[in-house]
Amino acid sequence: MKTLIVLMCSLVVVWARYENEMRLANNRFAVDLLRGLPSSPEKNIFFSPYSISTAMGMVFAGAKGETLKNLYDGFGYLRSGLKEDWVLQAYADHAKQLQVGQSQSTFDVANAAAIHERLALLSAYENTLNSTFHAQLLKLDFVNGGPAAIDEINRWVKQKTHDKIDKLFNGPLDPLTRLVLLNAIFFKGVWSTKFDENATTKKQFLNGGTTPTQVDTMTKSIRIGYKLLPTLRLEIAQLPYDGGNYSMVILLPRGSEGIEAFKHSLTDHRLQDYIGHVELREVAVSLPKFKLETEYSLKDSLKSLGITEIFGTQADLSGISSDGELVVSDVVHKAVVEVNEEGTEAA
Repeated sequence: MKTLIVLMCSLVVVWARYENEMRLANNRFAVDLLRGLPSSPEKNIFFSPYSISTAMGMVFAGAKGETLKNLYDGFGYLRSGLKEDWVLQAYADHAKQLQVGQSQSTFDVANAAAIHERLALLSAYENTLNSTFHAQLLKLDFVNGGPAAIDEINRWVKQKTHDKIDKLFNGPLDPLTRLVLLNAIFFKGVWSTKFDENATTKKQFLNGGTTPTQVDTMTKSIRIGYKLLPTLRLEIAQLPYDGGNYSMVILLPRGSEGIEAFKHSLTDHRLQDYIGHVELREVAVSLPKFKLETEYSLKDSLKSLGITEIFGTQADLSGISSDGELVVSDVVHKAVVEVNEEGTEAA
């Protein structure tokens, strides 16, 4: 068995009024960031584009001038045809859809703004955080109470991720920190057809497509969405979770060029096209059990995508506060996923 690219997707939960435009923008950002993250054939990649996009959406809400234009372009909204004035409404609509969606899976989303106790947010920005992102406000002292502030943030993250992520930060932040925007996601899905634990055995897996290693592998004959595209030397499998709203999409390149070449050839249009090709059929599935924990500093990766204005003194985040000049020092992202015979948990 070779290296897999695994995607989790929603089948039913949609962006109500601006569904197509926001879907295109988020898919494009996800694929662009996949290529932009530091990687090697031996290194696993796991991240949540939706979590990153939502956290940055709270920055977007306070950006002005060239900084706003840079975010609008960098996150794919311009290319997808989503008008600038629609972006925040699209986030609000999606939050409502998540609240009313019916599913056997658990999908919890939480946002927060950890604010230095002496920073005064503009009332319009505070209203947007509340109405669009349903963000909780945490008043903290980053200057004199650094460790206590980090403990409060870490407790919030641990609670909202159902203990999947224990800490976001390991030490105090810079005393100049004035605002930390937080997004936490927890997903738990049970397979519509569970794997039998007694059928799980050690099988060979090719790390990076070349290095053989023995891993616990689940096997079962399941009716799933599947397609073999011989000309592309690609297998596609779509494994549904109970309830039918969510699925895991697996892309398995069969070529000798490896996962890195395939990753860099992937586009958002190709991804949608691949998923659209699957057909229901009985398939003998062999899937490794795995647990991944990743942590990224996204500053350089986002800058490689052209998202630069927020990181320098030229940043215009005057829509957040009138108390001095604000800039983004970094974007930190932690993610965990565990796949076993029962299903998937991710945060």
